[in-house]
Amino acid sequence: MSEYLSDPEYLFSILTIIVKKNGGKITLTEEEMKSVNTGDLIGMYFEPKTGSLILKEVDTKDMLQATSMVREKRKDEKVYDN
Repeated sequence: MSEYLSDPEYLFSILTIIVKKNGGKITLTEEEMKSVNTGDLIGMYFEPKTGSLILKEVDTKDMLQATSMVREKRKDEKVYDN
């Protein structure tokens, strides 16, 4: 997934999807912009069963367990680059 995060076209596609999903408009206030810190983490996960992309805020103390926060992997599932 890391190569996708460095691709501006891919990131703008994700933003477009989010805006469309929320009725075509999202307003971000100055206060909201200032509330984002360099330590804030967002995890991006691919759900192979549904083909869905999951974006989720990740607490820094849970960073090593981030994949299991989204779903439990069965023993017979392949490992995916998340």
